[in-house]
Amino acid sequence: MKCVTPEYDDFVKSFIATHAANIKPTVKIARKLCDTWPMPKQTTTATIRVAVMDSSFNPPHYCHGAYIECMGIMKLKSEDQRQQKVGEGQSLDIDAFLLLLGSQNADKPQQGASLAQRMRMVDMLATTVAADETSDTWHSWKNRDEFSASNLHNMAIGMVNTPRFIDKSQAVRDIVCQEYKGSDKPQVLCFFAMGWDTLIRFFDAKYYGPDYPAEIDQFFAEGGRIAYARRTGFLDSDVEELFVAARIAPYLCFIYELELPERVKHISSTQVRRAISENSHGVHDTPPRILEYINSNQLYRD
Repeated sequence: MKCVTPEYDDFVKSFIATHAANIKPTVKIARKLCDTWPMPKQTTTATIRVAVMDSSFNPPHYCHGAYIECMGIMKLKSEDQRQQKVGEGQSLDIDAFLLLLGSQNADKPQQGASLAQRMRMVDMLATTVAADETSDTWHSWKNRDEFSASNLHNMAIGMVNTPRFIDKSQAVRDIVCQEYKGSDKPQVLCFFAMGWDTLIRFFDAKYYGPDYPAEIDQFFAEGGRIAYARRTGFLDSDVEELFVAARIAPYLCFIYELELPERVKHISSTQVRRAISENSHGVHDTPPRILEYINSNQLYRD
C-alpha cells in the first residue's frame, strides 16, 4: 500500500521551536481530514464533544484506532452506573475526533522514530480509521451505515506540548473554539481515551502540584471526560479496587469503560517494536500503510 501522506518535518520543527518551551498548553492542528472540523458538517451547536487519542504513537497500531472507533460507535455506561448496576448504555455522541502526538511525555523518554516520522504515521492511522472502506476484524463498526452515523470521518491530527491531561484538556478546548465557525463559542467536552495504566497515573498525586486533588476537580468541571479500556496483563480486581476507593467516587459519572475488540487488546507499541525488530507475526498489529513506511525507513530495527 503506497504511502501518500504529507511530510511533516516543517510542521514539527515549527511546533517545537514555537511551543515546546512555552508554558501555555497548546494544540496545533497539522491536518483536517474533514474541512468542517470540529463540526461534522456546516452547522453550529452549543456543545461540541471531542474524542481525543493522545499518545507517543511509537508506532501507531490497531489498538489506537480501536479506541477512537469504540468512542464513536459504542453505547457506554458511566462507572457510577456500572457500580450501581443501573441504567442503559448510551452513545457518547462524539462530534469530532482528534489524534494528538505529544512533544513530551511525563514518563517516556523520546526514542525510536523521530517526531516528524511519527506525525506522518499518525496521518496514516487517521486515514485508516476515517477513510478506509475495507472491513477488518479490528473494526468496531459492523457496516458502512454504522460508520457513517458515527462522525468518524470528522478527524483531525496535531501536536500538543504538555504531558498533563488537565493542561491538554485546556489546549483542546482552546483549539476547538478557535476553529469553530459559529458566532458564540461552544461548550467543549473532551473525552480522552486512556489505557488502564494511564488511568492509574491520572489519579496519582505525583503528577500534580500542591493543588491535588483540586486540579482533578478542575479537569472534570471544565469538561474533561475519560473513556478507558482494560488491557491484557491487568487484573479485573485491580480495576474494581480503584473504583470503590472513596477518593474516586466523585468522578465516576465522568468515566466510561470501552470494550475493545479481542483482536486488539494485547497490542502495545512496545510489542509492535519488538515484533518488527524480530520480524515476527506481531507486525500484523499495525496497518499495512504504516508497516510499509516503517520498513522503507528501516525503523525499530535495533
